[in-house]
Amino acid sequence: MKTIPQLQIALDYISLPPALVMAALVAPEVDIIEIGTPLCKAAGLDAIHGIREICPDKLILADFKTPDVGGIEAAMAFDAGADMITVIGGAAIATVEQAYSVARERGKEMLMELTGVRDILARATEWRRIGINRIVYHREWDSQSAGRIWGQEDKDIIRQLIDMDYKVTVTGGLTLELLPFFADLPVSVLICGRSIREQPDPRMAAREIRLAIARLWSDSSTGGSASRPASSTTNLAAKAIRWGISEMGLSLTVDGRECPGCNSPQRFCHGSRTEIQMPHGVDRQQFIRQLLEGIEPGESQAAGMDPSGSFYLDVGALSRINESKVLNLLSATGIALQKAGHSANTRAAMEAAHNILNE
Repeated sequence: MKTIPQLQIALDYISLPPALVMAALVAPEVDIIEIGTPLCKAAGLDAIHGIREICPDKLILADFKTPDVGGIEAAMAFDAGADMITVIGGAAIATVEQAYSVARERGKEMLMELTGVRDILARATEWRRIGINRIVYHREWDSQSAGRIWGQEDKDIIRQLIDMDYKVTVTGGLTLELLPFFADLPVSVLICGRSIREQPDPRMAAREIRLAIARLWSDSSTGGSASRPASSTTNLAAKAIRWGISEMGLSLTVDGRECPGCNSPQRFCHGSRTEIQMPHGVDRQQFIRQLLEGIEPGESQAAGMDPSGSFYLDVGALSRINESKVLNLLSATGIALQKAGHSANTRAAMEAAHNILNE
């Protein structure tokens, strides 16, 4: 089964303040926050320190595109709080090896950046011998301006890189409309920049892209959604919610240790409604208000408070039960929790729900 690609936001700014604002705004909807090369040059290590401070639970990539002194620059980035760095594809093998060595010692990630590389597969073969397993396939900014568009040749190279056991990140003018072009490829990360940053509501734009990614890669990995009887669909969606809630670090109002298992007719995942304990210290009114604001229009009956003080998610109240709506329900819950001051692993929740819905 193909996994859902992670979503990365590229902060291609030339000053730090607007980058910090954007990072805080879209963090709940993305997996990786990239400090773009212009920002790395403009603000230096302060950019990494600043993003780490306001986004402590997010993966941070410093797009250094390191050309030399690989070990030194890798150490600088990781010491400042980065989880990942990039090395430019034209760098000497010694530079690549030194950066990769530091990344391995620190338990971090190093990605080869293909900007300007013409003999991609030959160089990729060389890097694999070293142990590199992450690569960024990039339609460069200036190439976009010159009119270069994505084509089948790009997809063929990406597929060959994946066949070489690379985890491939794809970037370069990605938009909501362009995502289906890549949906048959098991890429690891998709980077969006202007299609999020320059929208009237960047967080909503990021959410729409994330949900589209979940939907497109689910459809492509299953050959389209097969129809199920209504009761089976409801039970499966409820099971996805419950597993997602568990991955989010929340607890149901029932003791899961008593569940007899998925093959039993008495399993807890029967029925459409999931009752969830309110995390300690969360302002209930603030949380439920944020939750209802995050749910799609017309779906407000799918969530609410119980008299006991717990809250519920009810897939049976959705106008239509499909993966997008189930994932949106989990996403809205995670965002509401974060706004109420409670950390929630929304990405893990959505991955678990996706796997259940496509089992």
